[in-house]
Amino acid sequence: MTEFQLIEGKPKIFAISAQKELLGFIQEYVENYDYDFVGSASKTEDIFRKVDELEANLIFLDSEIPNIDLIELTEDLELFNVPIIIIVGDLFNETIDKLLMSNPYGYLLKPLDEDELQRAMAVALRKHEQNIQNVKEAQSKVKEKSTELLIEKSDSSLLLILCISLIIIAVLSRNATWLQWVLLIPTGAMLINSIISIKKQKIPKPHEKLPFVSIFIPAHNEEYTIGETVRSVCGIDYHEDDEPQYELIVVNDGSTDNTGEILADLKKEFPQVKIVTRHPPRSGKGKGFVLNDALTLSRGEIIGVFDADTQIKPDYLKTVVKYINDDIDGVQSRVKMFNKNENFLARMQHVEFSTFGNTLIAKDNLGHTGFLGGNGQFVKKQAIIDCGRWDGFAVTEDLNLAIKIILQGGKISYCGECAVYQEAVTNWRAFFRQRTRWAIGNFETLFVYLPQILRSNIPLFKKFNVIEHISFYSFNLLIFFGFVITILNAISWFFFHNVTLIRMEAPLIVGILSAIAFFPGMILALLRDKLGPLDFIKDLVKYYIYCFHLIPLFFLTMHSMMTRKERKWAKTVHKGGKTK
Repeated sequence: MTEFQLIEGKPKIFAISAQKELLGFIQEYVENYDYDFVGSASKTEDIFRKVDELEANLIFLDSEIPNIDLIELTEDLELFNVPIIIIVGDLFNETIDKLLMSNPYGYLLKPLDEDELQRAMAVALRKHEQNIQNVKEAQSKVKEKSTELLIEKSDSSLLLILCISLIIIAVLSRNATWLQWVLLIPTGAMLINSIISIKKQKIPKPHEKLPFVSIFIPAHNEEYTIGETVRSVCGIDYHEDDEPQYELIVVNDGSTDNTGEILADLKKEFPQVKIVTRHPPRSGKGKGFVLNDALTLSRGEIIGVFDADTQIKPDYLKTVVKYINDDIDGVQSRVKMFNKNENFLARMQHVEFSTFGNTLIAKDNLGHTGFLGGNGQFVKKQAIIDCGRWDGFAVTEDLNLAIKIILQGGKISYCGECAVYQEAVTNWRAFFRQRTRWAIGNFETLFVYLPQILRSNIPLFKKFNVIEHISFYSFNLLIFFGFVITILNAISWFFFHNVTLIRMEAPLIVGILSAIAFFPGMILALLRDKLGPLDFIKDLVKYYIYCFHLIPLFFLTMHSMMTRKERKWAKTVHKGGKTK
């Protein structure tokens, strides 16, 4: 029998029993229901031969067959991928209990009832066909993702070879004029985004009636932060007539620490919290799978996603949700670091997210062409369903979802009025692990979706905005290689006078744009933080130095892209803390 074969024509029913009267009942009832009764057997050697030859679609197994190990028999029958309905007599014992526990297609009690038997047949066959369809879809998805993985490996190799070759040529020829021209597009885009971000966003009006919101929090080993996060979310002011217009679904994805126990206590404190627990082998496969499980259970028309280290203010939800309306499918809120003053690395991530916020303000002003982040994203439930839900195989499922929404003509806004606070990574090892994952997600999206973006019917300026965003990491090595050349040339001129190590001979305006376009966005972000002059200059210099981490990050990402064998959720470890 072919594995995962869908039923064609009348279902073929086979019975395993030694009782002639029972077999007669089964045959009569089966044929009355217009199914085919194709035969029976009671000896092991006959059972397997006939099931195979007759291509049975459903098996009735009499639990009172003498001289047969029922557990072993059912395990062996699994090879044929045929659903089994157990027929049980008066006697229930340990073997029968174990058999019923492991059998997903149900059982019938003797004496048989015709209506019950017919109902059991129909349900078992329908469930089996659905299982087969699910398996086929999963196999197709895995095959599709395997193909994408090969594309990503080959494209990563080509990109790495191209970048290294260009750098070697520039060094050997002592001429990097080409680099100035190459960087004109991304640096020009940076400058344009900075200018456009100066314009104030339109603040939408609040909803007359609050839409019901389902908030998801995926959690894996989050014992240090999950308590504060749940309390923070449950403390929001989002009610009508004293009734909360939101639900909180926390998905415990195979945690091995005290996350489960903490959530159980929180459930007693906050009845509106729903807890979903995923166990191996389903757990740990990807954040997208976790979110899709929560989506199935949700009842909100808007879906929000928070990380397990999130902290928000009471008015957060009312503020952010008003940005979703008839024209807008999703919104990303501002992100801040609650431990920004812990060390240099934490502070620079705060500045970085402020800079990214400027970019999203610009994209919002350009026609709501923003993007979703992993924390503080809100999307219409129907928009998620229409674009095929979250991709469980995607490393950055948030960016993947945003691209799919945009390709369907949807719009994504940005809310700078309120912020979601999260924990900044405070050591370099964890930081590079996190950023490598983010960069891999960007490259995944670029390599897989670029052809679709180019072929799509979305406006040309929107295509450019999307491509510019997802290709950010592709230019990082070259951008900062250009900065390295500029710094080395400046040092050479200072010490050796009129000595240029590597020439950059493009027209002056091109050189200026390539050199300074990185800074306006950074300056605007720091100005919005309202720092004193000295702190402003310090952070400006620090952030410029910090961004050179993008050079080793490029090589780490390329290595990971070319050597990885699968995609899975590589979560950031959280230590815990409070909003400051």
